Amino acid sequence: MMVDIREHFKKKGRRTEEHSTEFARQIRAHRIKSLVRTLVIVGVLAGITLAVYIQIKNQVYSTYVLVSSEDKEQYSQTQLLGYQQGFLTYSKDGISYTDYHGNAMWNQTYQMQSPIVVQKGTWVVVGDYNGHMIYDIGLDGTTQEIDTNLPIKKLAVSANGVVAAVLEDSEVTWINVYNPNGERAVSIKTTMQKSGYPMSVSLSDNGKLMEVAYLRAESGAMKAVVSFYNFGEVGQNYTDTMVSSYEYADSIIPYTAFMNAGTAFSVADDQLMIFADEGQEIPKSVYQGYLSEQIQDIYYSENYIGLIFLNTEGGGKYRLDIYDRSGKKVLAKIFDLEYREILFIKDGFIIYNEAECIICNMQGREKYAGNIQEQTLLLRPLTGKRFLAVTQNTLDVMEMR
Repeated sequence: MMVDIREHFKKKGRRTEEHSTEFARQIRAHRIKSLVRTLVIVGVLAGITLAVYIQIKNQVYSTYVLVSSEDKEQYSQTQLLGYQQGFLTYSKDGISYTDYHGNAMWNQTYQMQSPIVVQKGTWVVVGDYNGHMIYDIGLDGTTQEIDTNLPIKKLAVSANGVVAAVLEDSEVTWINVYNPNGERAVSIKTTMQKSGYPMSVSLSDNGKLMEVAYLRAESGAMKAVVSFYNFGEVGQNYTDTMVSSYEYADSIIPYTAFMNAGTAFSVADDQLMIFADEGQEIPKSVYQGYLSEQIQDIYYSENYIGLIFLNTEGGGKYRLDIYDRSGKKVLAKIFDLEYREILFIKDGFIIYNEAECIICNMQGREKYAGNIQEQTLLLRPLTGKRFLAVTQNTLDVMEMR
């Protein structure tokens, strides 16, 4: 009887082991099927997402419709600038921000002979050329008044409200930097003999880096110098916080700009130069390209630099050369439209004037080429396929179809 019981448990153990093996095989098979099913679903969804993205990216518009239209106040002798979800209107008497619904968001009055207006992010700075007053204005209209006590020549602002001003003082030129509270944080003394004359100034998005393009006379010849200043901890280890500097013989650099917190560029009469801090907060030259043609206009975004030239090879009057932040030319677009402005938008750009516009992707494919609202003074992207057109008489929201 004992032998039979042992044999019984042996057989039962074998059956249990066989059952467990089969059960494990079934679990593995189920897991494999579930994984395959999940991968198929993910693949299908990814394919659909990619297809939708490609369709949207390559979508071509044939017309537009007006989603809304509001009568606007008639402005005389004023200038317009795109700003946030609306636009700025400024003159010698003041500056105001209006959203795309026509709502007056804020208004700042002043008396200036030649207002200089610059903006970055949500901040707007207005200064009187050859005057001494600066208004540093935030998104909600909060304003800091800055009295420089010296004639203003050039202005720059960062995306967090830091202001740089080039100020004339007899044989000395000062570059003063003010924090968003209106307090002077940095004062740099420049002379033609030592550093050169500051032709252009720009600030990084965070206000920590400043780029200055100088014109210097040396041994009877003129040369350009691009210098970078760091107002953070890194710059404290350098004389006058200047962390890097580059010289360019027989050149004049009238234009500098920061594309973001660490990438800047300069445009000379014959060159394009790009600089990047590479995470060390010390901008270094990453690209220098010579230009054989005269630049007509300069436009840029956080990712691209656009240079306009007169086209000499046929097919259109103008050529837009677009470079990325590494200096690679990604597109040369020839067009014939007498443009008012060129805008970089997500995955593309817009060329427009008072009655027409061209919308292109970054491959140069035209998504729309045709009429817009008559007497358009300003065109700005809103969301998706919608654009704000500020005309002589109305504020129009257009949707491309």
